[in-house]
Parts: sequence; structure tokens; C-alpha cells
Amino acid sequence: MSKKNYGKVKIKRIKSGLDEIPEDCGYDKHFKYDIDMRSNGIMGDCIEWCQKNCKDKWGWWFEAGPNYSPIAHNWEEQNSFMSFEKKKEATAFFLAIEVANMGTITNKY
Repeated sequence: MSKKNYGKVKIKRIKSGLDEIPEDCGYDKHFKYDIDMRSNGIMGDCIEWCQKNCKDKWGWWFEAGPNYSPIAHNWEEQNSFMSFEKKKEATAFFLAIEVANMGTITNKY
């Protein structure tokens, strides 16, 4: 993998031991299995999980909401998705990340 040069800006990784994101994975990559993250961004924990656990292709992408403007780039008006080539990895991600962040289930009755 090629080293990227960011000039004199220091880049801090979530975990220093993680590899770079593979060229065929990452931002704006769409695969067969998408998970709606129900937010306007992707947390670093999601990317870190994929770096550690995925053997196949994965990525994330955004869909403009009804109030999104490309001129204003009001990113808070977009929806984020994680995307996976393999169903097994999408399911594992969902169980590890999504279910853990759903909150608690309460009984109203």
C-alpha cells in the first residue's frame, strides 16, 4: 500500500496498529448489502470494526435527504450507510455495532 502524505499535519489514528483502508473499500463504496446507520455520519468505531473484522469489501456512502443542498453542503441533511460485499459480514457488523447502539427495549405495558 502506498503511504499518503498529509504535509506537516499530524494524523491520529483510532488505534495505531490498524492498517490503511484497502483501495477497494472505504468512502463512497456501494456493495450488495447496505445498512442504514440512521444518522448523518459514520463513527470511527464502524470503520475500525471493519478494518479488524472484514475480509471482503466494505465501505460507507451518503444519500442526500430532501433538504440537502450541494451548494451549502449541509451534511446534517444526509443519511449514512455502511455497505458490504458479503451478507455474513453485514450481519456480523449489524449485530456488533447496530444492535449495541440501539438502546434498551422497554415494555410499555
